[in-house]
Amino acid sequence: MLNLRDFEAFVELAHRLHFQETADRLNISAATLSRIISRVEDKVGTRLFDRTTRSVTLTVAGQAFLVQAEQLLRQQQNAMRVGREIGQGFSGHLNLGYGGAAVETFLPEQITRFRDRFPGVRLNLNLLSIGAQEQALLEGELDIGFFCGSTRNSELRCQPCYSEPLLLIIAKDHPLAAQESIRLADLEPFGFVLGKRDKWVSVYDHFLDSCNHQGLNIRVELEADDVASVMGLVAAGKLLSLYHLGHETMRRQGICWRPLVDFEDDIIVNAAWRRDNQNPALQHWLAMMPT
Repeated sequence: MLNLRDFEAFVELAHRLHFQETADRLNISAATLSRIISRVEDKVGTRLFDRTTRSVTLTVAGQAFLVQAEQLLRQQQNAMRVGREIGQGFSGHLNLGYGGAAVETFLPEQITRFRDRFPGVRLNLNLLSIGAQEQALLEGELDIGFFCGSTRNSELRCQPCYSEPLLLIIAKDHPLAAQESIRLADLEPFGFVLGKRDKWVSVYDHFLDSCNHQGLNIRVELEADDVASVMGLVAAGKLLSLYHLGHETMRRQGICWRPLVDFEDDIIVNAAWRRDNQNPALQHWLAMMPT
């Protein structure tokens, strides 16, 4: 079988058509080059060069073989380049999972910065619940996930990357909007719309527990699959909800945000990834990730 060195020697001679110049270029003797060319011709089964004491020319078969040999060497160089870039994290794929809080706060800007620095890495974005992200991470379908809440699975590493105060959200014409200060007890006459429990774990765990400790009967009258639905229902009626202020471009008209005097909590977005994930692109993402 011919090796890449044989093809490289053939291509170099085909371009120079001079044995000694080619041998010098390859840092071998002219006799060694002659043996390589003879081996190539023997394996191909025909003459590739017409040689005289004064000239070297390609045969018709040699011209056809040159096209294929150059293509093979380009493929070899391309394979090395792709392998090197993926190994160094400059190309490849990075699969991200996220919830509403991440995409409404820091994640879009983080994605933009990453793509500017690593344009060869393809980002695949997946909007998933906490449970679905955790399962996808464990099964290797996601490289990293962003969600509110933590994980107890020892195979995953979890790191906080964003936090923001949790605020009451109400319609601008709601009776509570005119109050200078709002307490938990002021919320009892009104119903709430929250996200599904598996997506709003921290709200259910912290806010409702605080209300229960004060003996308050807070009614969750509706649950929604997404933040847009929650915002729409708050803006359209007398239902209340809780959410962070988020990026100004994501805020809905007709809604105002108010702090609660006797309740203070942060919405914390955690990043989670498998401890054994060796994707080089993930390491670049982690190095750029806000803390």
